[in-house]
Amino acid sequence: MEDDTRLQRHIQNKNSHEPKIILLVLHSLFISIPVYVILGSIYYFNIINGFFFLGSLIITMVIGLIFLVIYRNNKQKRLTTVFFILFLLLFFYYEFPLLNYESHTYVVTGYEEPEELLKDSGIHILSVKLIDIHYIDNKEVIRDTYTSGDVEIYELYEMTNQDRYKSKIRESVKMVGFEKEDFHQMGENVKNYIQEDIEFINAFLQRENMIGNSAGLALALTAMIHQGILVNHIPFGVTGTIEPNGDVLEVGMIKEKMLISEQKGLPWIILPMQNVEEAERVKFQEELSIEILSVSHIDEVKEAIKQLNKPM
Repeated sequence: MEDDTRLQRHIQNKNSHEPKIILLVLHSLFISIPVYVILGSIYYFNIINGFFFLGSLIITMVIGLIFLVIYRNNKQKRLTTVFFILFLLLFFYYEFPLLNYESHTYVVTGYEEPEELLKDSGIHILSVKLIDIHYIDNKEVIRDTYTSGDVEIYELYEMTNQDRYKSKIRESVKMVGFEKEDFHQMGENVKNYIQEDIEFINAFLQRENMIGNSAGLALALTAMIHQGILVNHIPFGVTGTIEPNGDVLEVGMIKEKMLISEQKGLPWIILPMQNVEEAERVKFQEELSIEILSVSHIDEVKEAIKQLNKPM
């Protein structure tokens, strides 16, 4: 009986000295997360590049391995170090796709011919030519290269680490199926609004390598003219997203779309209300003659087009 009691006490004493796994995991998290956040912040604010960021994580893991050897006889510290290395390894795996974007230095925007899907509808979809530049950091070299190739450059947007990180996040989210491509979501919104399968609309939505959602309003207006709901004889450049309830939401690259419309000779551009301040600023700075029609709902567009098409 006394031997059993001694055995139980021995087991209890042994268990009381066993390191608590959960506490060790939390301890390692409290060490690894600040390391990751500090390095990630330095990267995000363009102080270091992606190679340095991931390389720093590797160096930190190597330092962890050194401490693993030092603490090999201390079970608690050894396990904490192991978890620390594992967490850094997970962070490294999560951030590794950043290297795919490291070579992306600039985005060049230029003229893209406006597209009238339905002949004589007057509704022109405004797209912007986008050229991704890799490895070249010199703006003048980029401008000389493309102007010599008869490509009119509107803007050169420098890619920052914030841009690269956001691109990586978007791709990760799309890969796991949590978010649809903007173009596909726009197509669903248009179909839900027009409530009809129209062949040329479907053909446009089935195009490959299309990005963005700014064609939504133009597609909806074109469909309404095809359906006989709307009559129009005035050329418009049109940009704006559309929701299934008809709300029109803001888009990007307003300057480029204003310049394209002006260059095409379109007298009007229809765009979201949220973009009107930028559009007015561009019109003043670039001395454009194009008229701006800003809207927040497609019903406003229909009414405005009806009024503009009335005989003088």
